Amino acid sequence: MQALAPDPPQRTLIGSRADLEAALLVLITRARQRLRFAAVDLSVLALGEVRPVAAMRAVLLADAYNRIQLLVDDMAWLDTRAPRLRGLQRDFPHALLIRCADPQDPVGHDVVAIGDDRDALRLQPTIGILGEMWCHHGPFAQPLGTEFDRRWEHASHNQPSQPLGL
Repeated sequence: MQALAPDPPQRTLIGSRADLEAALLVLITRARQRLRFAAVDLSVLALGEVRPVAAMRAVLLADAYNRIQLLVDDMAWLDTRAPRLRGLQRDFPHALLIRCADPQDPVGHDVVAIGDDRDALRLQPTIGILGEMWCHHGPFAQPLGTEFDRRWEHASHNQPSQPLGL
């Protein structure tokens, strides 16, 4: 019996908004357990749009133990411009976790999306959309995941799914 060879790493260059949207959907739909996103406010990733939210919902519905973690410096965009994403958080408060990064260790110009420590997308800190995504490539994804996890542990508590009132 012949062993199956692992899938070779695949690199996708991102040079436009359309490339970014397509790459994000691929990354989200490939995830089987865990998704992690980090950006100043996540607006550049447009995670509040219909297709990414639907894909993330499918990931969360696939298994009760699946998790999505969002790390931001500023919650304003999430609170005012991402009602679909906040609705997803209300539907899955145990699985879609949002934290604000420590002001001493902000996300800053880093924009990353990581799926299961094997797929990752990273944007460069430029005026336009420029970056790369690797699928089936742990050596690219794992350092990004380690950096994310370090910031996640030093970040604030999980943000509530809706504002707390008195």
